[in-house]
Amino acid sequence: MKRMIFFVAIVLLASLGFWFIMKKNSGVYERNDEKIPSPYQAYQPVTPAYQGTDFSIEEICSTNISLSASPNPVKAYESVNDQIIINCARGDDETSKGDNQYYKIAGNGTITDSLYVKYSGFWTVLIDSFTVATKESEAYFTSWPLNGDTTRKRFRVYNADFSMPGPELEATWEKATRESQYHFVRAYVNNRVFTRALYYCKGGEWNTLWKKTPGYESERDSESAMRYQNDLYRSGDNDPTLQTDVQLEYFHQQDRIKYYHNIGGGAPATEAVGWRGTGFFKTTIDKKPFHFSIPDLVVEKERSDGFKTRLYGAKEPKSSVVLISTKFYHSPSGFALYAPDASKMYRIKPNQ
Repeated sequence: MKRMIFFVAIVLLASLGFWFIMKKNSGVYERNDEKIPSPYQAYQPVTPAYQGTDFSIEEICSTNISLSASPNPVKAYESVNDQIIINCARGDDETSKGDNQYYKIAGNGTITDSLYVKYSGFWTVLIDSFTVATKESEAYFTSWPLNGDTTRKRFRVYNADFSMPGPELEATWEKATRESQYHFVRAYVNNRVFTRALYYCKGGEWNTLWKKTPGYESERDSESAMRYQNDLYRSGDNDPTLQTDVQLEYFHQQDRIKYYHNIGGGAPATEAVGWRGTGFFKTTIDKKPFHFSIPDLVVEKERSDGFKTRLYGAKEPKSSVVLISTKFYHSPSGFALYAPDASKMYRIKPNQ
């Protein structure tokens, strides 16, 4: 009898050990089968499928570009005519590498136009009323931001043969910089010949002034075209901290899993175990309460930083988590932009 009891105990212990090993290998340690409380069952994720009486949601842009190539691939910045321009970096595959998609959003939140710009060796930037594209061999501009016209107009080129005498060149360069409406500089090197191009706009026309330099001289911030772009909002915000204007009303635990933080830069991933589930949130858009949910969520609070709430997405057990942002851009006109992660951006518009 004692031998039988001992044998049964051994079998039970072995079974328990096997069960624990299988659990550990799956990355799931525990499950919660309780239903989501009824007050939160009507909350929906921020997607175009969102159905509600107060708000409509539209996905402006989604991209699969590598974050190492573009850590903030979707950006929103001010433009003419009280518009917002959305710039979505493409490069999801080799055929679209370096391409950009642009969208115009009117003051009422409506997407009114879009423009796809192939790379083709050009570096493209939108400056107020102009789309400006430059490379060493040529440059063009359009007035698409202002009126939707995509007709390409070439730059007037000065000193292309580098024959202008030094004092005259310096005086011309200084005058063009001083009198232009916009100007920026780009540096080039070709067969160990170093050049700089001054691109400047005067009287609605764009021009190029060339000069040689003894070595490579990179552009200073004061010479960059990007200084004309007033960024309002961007995807890939590296702060997973819950924003002060957003409330985490409830976190429904679903499974306790193993996951990893991968900070990059050659550092090894760190392992963690915690509950994954769905978060239920509340914020305000155009003075109206906006409720939404985020699935596959991991919530962390650490003593070391005062138990701040940090949010991460974990699609699968034993996977590396991604940062989840709760930062919104609120337009003075009433609509909002939201980029939960680096790959996408949504427009949330109050229904009239």
